[in-house]
Amino acid sequence: MVNTNIRRMKKEDLPEVMDQLLRLKRLNSEFDCSFTVSEESKPDIEKYLTKILNDDAHVLLVAEYSSRVVGILMADILFRIYYTPKYEARIREFYVMPEYRRKGIGKMLIEALRSTLKERDIILITAEFPSLNLIAQDFYRKLGYREIVSIYGQTSTNGPCP
Repeated sequence: MVNTNIRRMKKEDLPEVMDQLLRLKRLNSEFDCSFTVSEESKPDIEKYLTKILNDDAHVLLVAEYSSRVVGILMADILFRIYYTPKYEARIREFYVMPEYRRKGIGKMLIEALRSTLKERDIILITAEFPSLNLIAQDFYRKLGYREIVSIYGQTSTNGPCP
């Protein structure tokens, strides 16, 4: 999308980023009840984001359009002791506001991540999202990603969720 700026997240972006993270998490809860959002977590989320803002173990990017944050991408840098390549960037949070989707912003965020990682010689990028999120599956497949790991879960109650 023309006039969209992809940049590193700043402290001033926290309110908009937190809003989008909670939107993302509410969306995730539609795929599985294990992802039920706790509204009491806002102070913890803000504290966590502030802590990792300038941490080398994370990459936090925003898409800005008309002075408004319209998309976010957050990746963790993981050390893979048993494997080559030794480092992986795992996209844990990725969200584009609904009215800005299908305009290339998601792809721009991924490309900015790729460029940032290239400077650090990190070539493996993975993405984590709910298994039933077919939109995310389709998005990543179109970019050449493939499924490489599955995670299964169970609660200690009789039902699928507490």
